[in-house]
Amino acid sequence: MEQLHEWLVANRPEEEPAGVAHGDYRLGNLLHAPDGTVLAILDWELCTLGPPLADVSYLLRSWTAEGTSGAPGFPPREYVAERYASASGRSIADLDYWMAFNAWRSAAIAEGVYRRYLDGNMGAQMENIEIYARSVEVTVAAGLNSAGLA
Repeated sequence: MEQLHEWLVANRPEEEPAGVAHGDYRLGNLLHAPDGTVLAILDWELCTLGPPLADVSYLLRSWTAEGTSGAPGFPPREYVAERYASASGRSIADLDYWMAFNAWRSAAIAEGVYRRYLDGNMGAQMENIEIYARSVEVTVAAGLNSAGLA
């Protein structure tokens, strides 16, 4: 976490014009028509003004490193990124930075949940707590990979 944080601070891209940043933009917060068209975006309580690539990269964390979601019908990660760039007119040159940022952010959230569990502040017992704890390390490794540090 510290190494990834240091890289994020040292490599922060130049600020670009802000847009509406959802904060939790992922497939689970979208309603789709049978043909895949997005009908609605749900769960807006984290929204703010910020870098749109933060949302794009958060969505792309759903795709595997091989470039697909692992489910049939999903285009490769690179295609989604290029489609965003084409439709928005925005650059995706800093996408790796934002992929690393969202890995760090997700790991920090998961680490906080894990700490609350260890402190007895989570209500019900968590199954597979060791697997959950290792997921923090896996997420940080993905961030280090996006940063070119792995």
